[in-house]
Amino acid sequence: MKVLITGSSGSIGSAVASSLASKKIPVVGLDIRDLPGLAGNEYYTFHNCSITEKEKLGSIFMEERPTHVIHLASTFHKIRDRQLEYDIDVGGSANILDLCNRTPSVVQLVFSSSATIYGAHRDNPEWISETDPVRPGKYVYGLNKKHIEDMFLNSPVREDLNRVLCRICTVIGPTYNKPKTIVSMLLKIGWLPSFTRKNRVQFIHTDDVSELIYQIINDNEIKGVYNLAPDSCSPIDGLVPGKKFIWIPLGLVKTVISILWPLKLLNLEPAGVNASVYPIVIDPGKIKSRYNYTFRYSSSEAFEDVKKRNMIPADAKF
Repeated sequence: MKVLITGSSGSIGSAVASSLASKKIPVVGLDIRDLPGLAGNEYYTFHNCSITEKEKLGSIFMEERPTHVIHLASTFHKIRDRQLEYDIDVGGSANILDLCNRTPSVVQLVFSSSATIYGAHRDNPEWISETDPVRPGKYVYGLNKKHIEDMFLNSPVREDLNRVLCRICTVIGPTYNKPKTIVSMLLKIGWLPSFTRKNRVQFIHTDDVSELIYQIINDNEIKGVYNLAPDSCSPIDGLVPGKKFIWIPLGLVKTVISILWPLKLLNLEPAGVNASVYPIVIDPGKIKSRYNYTFRYSSSEAFEDVKKRNMIPADAKF
C-alpha cells in the first residue's frame, strides 16, 4: 500500500499523513507547501505541486504509483474569486479523478466532501443521513463540493477503482490552524448574537478522522457516500457557557459579514450564516456500523481539546 494525499499540509492532511506514517504506511504528500513535522520520516515523501498542474501531477503519479489517493486539497475560503475557486477546486479535482483512472495502481479514491453540501434549511431533519437531499443553496464551498461529488460519482471509470465520498463536519484538533472561522470566534470573542445560543454544532476530532480514513483505506469493498461526524452534537451555549449572547437582527449580521467577507477579515461566507439558525447535524450511523466504530471524542470533547491546547493565536484577527 502507498497512499497519496492531496492537501497534505493542511490541518486534516497533516493529521492523516502523520497517522499513516506512524503506522509505517508509505505516504506521498502533495501540496503547495511542505509539512516540516514529517521531514526526514522514511515513510513520507513530499511533492510541491498544485492539483491544477496536471502535467506535473501525471509525472508524480507515474513515479510514485500510489495504490490509494486521499483527495483533501481545497481552497477553503482562501480566495474571494468564485470562478477561480471553482477552477482550482472542481478543475483540480477533475485532474485527480482522471489521473486515478489512468493510473492502474490506484484502487481507491477517497474524497473529503463536506456536511455543508446538505445546506442549512428550516426543514432539515434532526440528524441528516446520506439519503437526504443535497441542497447547498448559495453557499459556494458547499456548491463546489456538490459539483465534485457529481463528477466523482457519475464519470465513467475503471471497474476496479472504488470511489469513497466522505461528507465531513467541521474537523478540529491539535493541528487546527484556521483563524477567522466559527471555531476561533467561539474561542476568542466574548459575545455572540442571541440567535446562535441554542444552535447545535458538530465537531469531529482529527484523531477520529485519521482512524476512520485508516479503516476506509484498508477496506477493499467500500464505495459510495458516507457521513463522517461524531454521534453527538452540542448547543453553542453548552460549549461556551460564559459567553454573552446579545440580541442582534439576523439581517444586520448578514450585512456585516457581507462587508467583512470580501476584505478577508472573516472566513465565513455570508450564505453560511443560515447554519447559525438551521443547523446541519449529520448522522454517522452508516460508517459507524460498518466498522463497529466507537468515537474517541464527542463533539464537545473535540472542542475542549482545541480550547485546552489554545491553538488559536491570541493576536488572531477576526
